[in-house]
Amino acid sequence: MSYRSILVPVDGGRDNRVVLENALNVASRFGAHVDIMHVRPDPRDAVPMFGEGLSGDMVEDMIRAADLESAERAHNLKTLCETVCRDRGVPQVDGPGGGADAATVSWLEKTGREDEFVARRGRLADLVVSARVGEDGPPMRSLSLHAALFECGRPVLVFPPDPTVEDLGRVMAVAWSGTAQGARAVQAAMPMIVRASEVHVLTCESERTEMSAGDELAQYLGWWGVTPNVHTFPPGTDGVGQALLDKTNGINADILVCGAYSHSRLMQTVIGGVTSVLMDKANLPVLFSH
Repeated sequence: MSYRSILVPVDGGRDNRVVLENALNVASRFGAHVDIMHVRPDPRDAVPMFGEGLSGDMVEDMIRAADLESAERAHNLKTLCETVCRDRGVPQVDGPGGGADAATVSWLEKTGREDEFVARRGRLADLVVSARVGEDGPPMRSLSLHAALFECGRPVLVFPPDPTVEDLGRVMAVAWSGTAQGARAVQAAMPMIVRASEVHVLTCESERTEMSAGDELAQYLGWWGVTPNVHTFPPGTDGVGQALLDKTNGINADILVCGAYSHSRLMQTVIGGVTSVLMDKANLPVLFSH
């Protein structure tokens, strides 16, 4: 059980280098291929919004300026990709072949809506790696991240802005309440779980969670030769999401595995939820699956 293909969307954010470094660390560990994808926005898509009342020449000038800016951003990102890969000795390839059990990369450049390309290409990856949205993240990142979660059918590994994690998955925390989303997250994380030095199952008490849930997951993992530590704890005054983060940091885990959006996105937006808290505040990588 392993990861063989990883998709990494890059959007020009300041955290792109950290995400690239972390994705290559995962790829090197599993001998996986990384598709680094940048989607250039098509400025013509904005003409219906901004073109009314403008002359044809003005619209063409706007499109030309946006194209130049987009081309420069794409060039800088491709240069960053080439530099990072060269420094790490990771070769760029055009496709499968060679049989080498080592990390490889490809650069993909598209034009259109980033969220649509992330959804389409993500379905052909074992893992999607993304930066956290953040307050100063590019405007399309939130849409692309949610497209990865809801439209790919693949796990999404979300990294905070820093630092680079050299040995991801040495100490793993698995948030478990018995949901279908949590089950998919556990299955998606199994390549890491079976290699981890320590695995901790975290179950936060709630009306919707059986207190035996953590022990049941521990028994399941036992069939994989994994003997986890089980922690059951109350949510506290700050809620389940913060309690999970506090417990994860308390055991010095380097990754948290969690189901995403067991409630609807609307409910998460209106009343908050575990996924929203982890997306906004997690100071370590989180592997989500919906």
